[in-house]
Amino acid sequence: MRYLLVIILALSASAFAQTDEQRAAIADRIKSFSNVCVAGQDCGGAAAAAAAVVTLPGEAKYAVCAACHGTDGGGGIGPMLAGREADYIVGRLTAYRANETVGAQSALMWGQAAALTDDDIQDLAEYVTSF
Repeated sequence: MRYLLVIILALSASAFAQTDEQRAAIADRIKSFSNVCVAGQDCGGAAAAAAAVVTLPGEAKYAVCAACHGTDGGGGIGPMLAGREADYIVGRLTAYRANETVGAQSALMWGQAAALTDDDIQDLAEYVTSF
């Protein structure tokens, strides 16, 4: 039994003995793909600011829409929005805000559009056209 234990320990020790190159390769495979920057932290200064992705104002507003229309506007419960012109989106949201029936799911949209301002609608339309 003691002999078996020695062999197991020897094999496991050799399995965990890695070269610096192997450790670097493993570290590269398990590294983070992104970083989270908390407000108030220095997250790389000017270099990070220059590399920051520009977001459109409608992106945050679209988070509610994504539940039915998909994160990329591909549709789901609601119809596909990707590929639509901004004027179409503005027209539909304005109609929904006025409680007009423009399709089978209009009643679902009336409550969603009721609180949208004209600027919100324009921001959403510009964001949707970015898909």
